[in-house]
Amino acid sequence: MPRIVVFAALAFALSACMGTTTSQTEKDFTERLLFGGNKLPPQPEAPPREYGCPTLEILDGAGTYRVGDQSASGLSHQAAILDIARECKPEGNVMRIKIGVQGRFTLGAGGKPGTYSIPVRVAVRSKGQVLQSRMVPTSISVSGENDTVPFVVVDENLTVAITADDPAELYTILVGLDPQGARQPAGKKKQRR
Repeated sequence: MPRIVVFAALAFALSACMGTTTSQTEKDFTERLLFGGNKLPPQPEAPPREYGCPTLEILDGAGTYRVGDQSASGLSHQAAILDIARECKPEGNVMRIKIGVQGRFTLGAGGKPGTYSIPVRVAVRSKGQVLQSRMVPTSISVSGENDTVPFVVVDENLTVAITADDPAELYTILVGLDPQGARQPAGKKKQRR
């Protein structure tokens, strides 16, 4: 009981000395008591978390593909990836990844001018498992004048979850040319009874 009286008297005396009124908040009283009337020092803000961008790789064996007879006269066309790039941007609890693929399409002796699809596949792998895999549709036109045409594929729709682990350590982005995946599977025919 005597301690409460002493503390109340001390608080009253301090507030009177500093010209405070009884309507001040507890925070103001604490600041005056501990810091001599100065405001509490500003609390340092936690620095924003920085994230690394996942590695981008060309899938082994999927950097090129050829269609047609392997002989020079029977080759219809071929394509090759020449360069890849990525750009990452965290948005809330996901990382948005923009993928760029640059390559070259060449018409062979057995091919004809026209429009061709470039079968670019983009996949996300984490801890040995494929989490996402999809084709990114793109096509080019080849005229009779030039049998080699550059192509560029940009995919801006790839996202991965941001977890406690850094996305750069958790995910690997794979790109490749997948002519088998570009073909639509044939539907099963119903058997008549």
